[in-house]
Amino acid sequence: MLSSSKIRGVLVAGVTLVVMVIVFIAMYDWGSGESTVAPNLAVRTAMNSTPTTTAPPPVIVATQESSEGEDTTASVPEPPKEVTYEEAEAAFHEKRYDMAVELFTRYTNRKSENPWGYYMLGLSAWKAGDNDRAVEALTHALELDPHHVKSYLNLGRVYLEMGKPMDALDKIRAALEIDPESNVAYRLKGRVFREIRQRPQAIESYQRAIQIDNQDAWSMNNLGLVYIEQELFDKALPPLARAAELQPDNAVFLNNLGMALECTGHFRAAEETYQLAVEIDESYEKASANLERVAAVLEDPDLEPVDLAVVAQSFVDEIESWGDAVVAGKQPDSVDAVVVTQQPDETEPKTTPVVSDADSTKNGDEQ
Repeated sequence: MLSSSKIRGVLVAGVTLVVMVIVFIAMYDWGSGESTVAPNLAVRTAMNSTPTTTAPPPVIVATQESSEGEDTTASVPEPPKEVTYEEAEAAFHEKRYDMAVELFTRYTNRKSENPWGYYMLGLSAWKAGDNDRAVEALTHALELDPHHVKSYLNLGRVYLEMGKPMDALDKIRAALEIDPESNVAYRLKGRVFREIRQRPQAIESYQRAIQIDNQDAWSMNNLGLVYIEQELFDKALPPLARAAELQPDNAVFLNNLGMALECTGHFRAAEETYQLAVEIDESYEKASANLERVAAVLEDPDLEPVDLAVVAQSFVDEIESWGDAVVAGKQPDSVDAVVVTQQPDETEPKTTPVVSDADSTKNGDEQ
């Protein structure tokens, strides 16, 4: 039996062996197979360093290689820029009507509550030659604002161009109910009556337009045109002379004035007037044809020369003499009994004048 001193010795040796095993295990990195030479230093370094994060994997953009090995990386298109009213309107005034249609379409998609957007879309479509689109847009503008006079008037213009004078008259009358002093509405009304061959009513409408605005050169031109169609050439001269005086750079007015001069026997004055029209617009085939024809005609040497300034002033005086007669209306404003026809009637001039009838909005930029 071992003595107590031997037992203590065995215990001490055992404890020493266990401690050595623990130290050996602590000094060995079982995960890497490498010994940790300085465990205390490693611990201190880990405690004092800034934690790091794992970097995200790189983003790879898929590409296609063309047959020539050219990189054709697909780019993501940017969303379309929002269009402002001013940008779209600028395209309209620059006469880029197709672009204006596109821009106002995008504008109305975003601002569907604004009748002016649809109005300008309709005007742009009309000038771009898309009458159906114009009718749709202008009608929508009126649905948003039933008192939008300009939409009524321009819708009337579109219907006139489409050969629908009665539809045009309906819109023009609606505009006059809202604005009874609109000279433009009366001018368009005159165009409708001329189209359906109610010339007395057309004359009255043009006179009313001129009475409201004595600078309305287009109504004067159109009034003179009606007189030419009735072979009332002496009556056509004053309004046409005044129209050309107000707008001396308007080739249409000069051409029509030349026709009135020619039909009253003033061939040399007509020749000069046609020449001015051609100089203003070299592409104006009607004026060129008229100039060529009249240049070969001899004038009566005993004919008294015409003073166009005096003739124009006579029309100014005539306007003042109309008084309340035009306002009250001398002709019935009714087309119920009219049969609309495109066949010529007995009042067509025998010489078939080459004339032009246009409206300021179609030829200019009135809005």
